[in-house]
Amino acid sequence: MTGIEIVGHRAYRGRYPENTRIAFDKAVEAGVDVIETDLQMSHDGVVVVNHDVDTGRMWNQTFVIKDTPWERLSQLHCNVDGYQDQKMLTLRDALQWLMDRPTVKLMLDIKFTNEKLILQKTLAEMRLLQPDLQFWRSRIIWGLWKVDWYRYAVETGVIKDFDVVCISLSLQVARAFVDYSESLKTPHYKLHGISVHYVSTWSHEFQSQWFQIIQNHGIKVYVWTINKESDFKYCGSLPISGYVTDFPQRAKASLAKYKKPGKQVFQKPAWNSIEGIRFYVFLAAYIGVQSMVFWPWSHVKIIGQWSLSYVVLRLLRWIHFL
Repeated sequence: MTGIEIVGHRAYRGRYPENTRIAFDKAVEAGVDVIETDLQMSHDGVVVVNHDVDTGRMWNQTFVIKDTPWERLSQLHCNVDGYQDQKMLTLRDALQWLMDRPTVKLMLDIKFTNEKLILQKTLAEMRLLQPDLQFWRSRIIWGLWKVDWYRYAVETGVIKDFDVVCISLSLQVARAFVDYSESLKTPHYKLHGISVHYVSTWSHEFQSQWFQIIQNHGIKVYVWTINKESDFKYCGSLPISGYVTDFPQRAKASLAKYKKPGKQVFQKPAWNSIEGIRFYVFLAAYIGVQSMVFWPWSHVKIIGQWSLSYVVLRLLRWIHFL
């Protein structure tokens, strides 16, 4: 498995409260190469580690992070039984933690629901702890969701000589990142890779177009969030460099079984098998979701927070697609 990276999703989400210090520590013990973590920004400009825009799912009170000062957020504790001692991390906490652990990198999933100022704030935190940016360039991967954020990060110089990946459900969005990267004609801001839903790699679009893109542009492919052994079997035959997973040790075992040296042939399951039904339902779901990304009306709220996209995302979580 030379060159294959195990990426701990929200550190070690499968066994510990996501994005907490104990999850970070246990992910390293499990042997991850990279920890993927999520950034939000408080009302007073403190960059914090949290996936959701609010605190209700993981913490003991519900606040919208961008509307809440850090002083109040810092008083929250984890609402998972047995882990009430865990507090929300700031980015500075995470970076200080990283400085003492030379074997691992951080992939920063920067949510586009924030103001773009979070990019400069993130870089400033790095400089505060270690002014030599070369140190951080070897330890940090920036994860961006939108091309305009990539453009902004280039124009402000924030990501110069850092590894940058496009995170997206859509291969069309990923292709837009590649095209923008190539238009820059400079290695200082070259796209390092894409991080896409693992089912996207089963699609005709990926297998007919992306093999050549990967080869021509030197793009790495990360897939998320992959946990099931049969999914590692399908993805093991594809040019994938990193696997974002909730269960790092399980991922290692699956990859040792299915990721073999040399060229492998991607084989779809029989459509009339139990495994095949799941495979084709998930593939159809991916194709539908990718189309929905480009329908403006799918994001229009009909009742409260309910929009078509919101309903579909809840359904996809229910069937464990997300």
